[in-house]
Amino acid sequence: AGRDVSARASLTGFADHKQVQSYAVEALQWAVANKIIGGSGGKLNPTGTATRAEVATMLARFVKG
Repeated sequence: AGRDVSARASLTGFADHKQVQSYAVEALQWAVANKIIGGSGGKLNPTGTATRAEVATMLARFVKG
């Protein structure tokens, strides 16, 4: 798609960053850096589920980016 995927953000500002599986760290760092994912209440909730509204928000942010 020709997107620059080199941006990275630290996940250490999120209380549950150590729960992020190793295979997902790089992609999540990119998503946070590009403001696609911002967490909630200081957490990423990597072991939880996303609501339909949360997924719609992430997709809208991705498309705008």
